Amino acid sequence: MAEKPNSMLLIEHAYVRATIPGTVHSSSYMDIENKGEKAVTLLSAHSDVSPRIEIHQHSMIDGMMRMRKVDSIVIEPNARVKLQPSGFHLMLFDVKNPLKSQQEVEITLNFSDNVSVTMQMPVYSPTQEQAAQKTVSKTHVHHH
Repeated sequence: MAEKPNSMLLIEHAYVRATIPGTVHSSSYMDIENKGEKAVTLLSAHSDVSPRIEIHQHSMIDGMMRMRKVDSIVIEPNARVKLQPSGFHLMLFDVKNPLKSQQEVEITLNFSDNVSVTMQMPVYSPTQEQAAQKTVSKTHVHHH
């Protein structure tokens, strides 16, 4: 869990997916909560492990699941946005070294109003990822 001092952003359940052998791409997921009174926009992200991180969104188009780059994600006041498989997520391209379970990756998220949040995220194997998602969904089901 990371909370930026003097900020109303709360970022939880953040992790990076382990790279599949032979590939140089990965993805990152998290919950971003805006506890403030005005909207905040996630503009970009960067990390030493990847020269390019993009914000992407999966969507169903004509019965086909497609992934597309988006410029930003707006987090409304007192709202939570979930970056998750089959939804919004961060794509890490040209990862320099394989990302393996038990590692940590530092990623900086850049928001509107010159707010940046740097955090250490664990790298999860597919098994760890499934377990984490089950735990999160059981313990954090909130509808507003």
